[in-house]
Amino acid sequence: MTAAAEDTPWLRLARISGDHEENKRLWNGYQKYLLRPNTHEYQRQMENPKFVDIVDLSDAEIHSIQTEIPDLPKEMVWFNTISLSTGIAEIKTDLTSDGFYFAFAVFIQNTTSKGLLTLEHAQFAAGLSAIECVFENDLNAIGASFGSFTMFMECRFIERTYFQGAKFETANFDQAKFNDICAFDNAKFAGRAFFTDSIFTNSANFDSVEFHDVTSFDLAAASSAAVSLSFKDAKFFEHPPRFFGRALHEDTDWTGVKLPNAEAQAAPPRYLLEDDKRAYEQLRIKCGALGKVEDEHMFFPREMELTGRLSPWYTRATYWLYHLVSDYGYSY
Repeated sequence: MTAAAEDTPWLRLARISGDHEENKRLWNGYQKYLLRPNTHEYQRQMENPKFVDIVDLSDAEIHSIQTEIPDLPKEMVWFNTISLSTGIAEIKTDLTSDGFYFAFAVFIQNTTSKGLLTLEHAQFAAGLSAIECVFENDLNAIGASFGSFTMFMECRFIERTYFQGAKFETANFDQAKFNDICAFDNAKFAGRAFFTDSIFTNSANFDSVEFHDVTSFDLAAASSAAVSLSFKDAKFFEHPPRFFGRALHEDTDWTGVKLPNAEAQAAPPRYLLEDDKRAYEQLRIKCGALGKVEDEHMFFPREMELTGRLSPWYTRATYWLYHLVSDYGYSY
């Protein structure tokens, strides 16, 4: 393949042939080749079945790739990054990375992706950082695994965004702007998830998503109109979602949502429990203002539980009796 002016060495490797399966085989094999000298990191990633399944490239294939793309790195240490956009402002054509394995951290900044970006079932073993990027076409990351840290900070998504079934550790979507539908159904956030000051112009779907740590949808300045968000059957294992400053749309769906149980909230330190109490309070107030009585009653008992726990010992019995007699006013 002749290197186009818009390409970086990594982009040329991703498109080295006209066949996607061949591109995937060569890309993944070259990742394994580059990682092999880093013994500790190589053994750590060998615990990932996706890495184990990568077929080693022959010496002739490695030589052929390096001859065709002479400026492609021939060796890397563990802290090196795969910089997809160094030296270019635009990725003009589609980039299909379905099933690609990224053994090193991936970095992209101040870049406009004009074509379709497909990361379906891609594996980011060391994380992905996209900063101040514009995605003018669809971004498809269905089933992708994003490793220890993911950042789409200050990015703008013009068309549809698909993260269904994706797996994240810590994820940062701070100040991201979603101009069209974005879908995170069945995704899993094993660490913290930040959508702080993110702007949703169309609907956003978080159905059946697992949130295992602090989740923030806070908005510093209520400068955007409320849009329909769906958390149907979502699970918040340790903390309720935080919506400080963000208006709730009347069509926000909390059907079947699972909130942290008493056991989960026995472990966090007091300052986090105080934050959780305030988060429940905000959600209760916002749902009450919308006249959504069922949703208001869903958050109110959790607020009361934490209020009782955080109160002086001599007043806790009052909250316990309130719960025992009427389930915090929910029943007779």
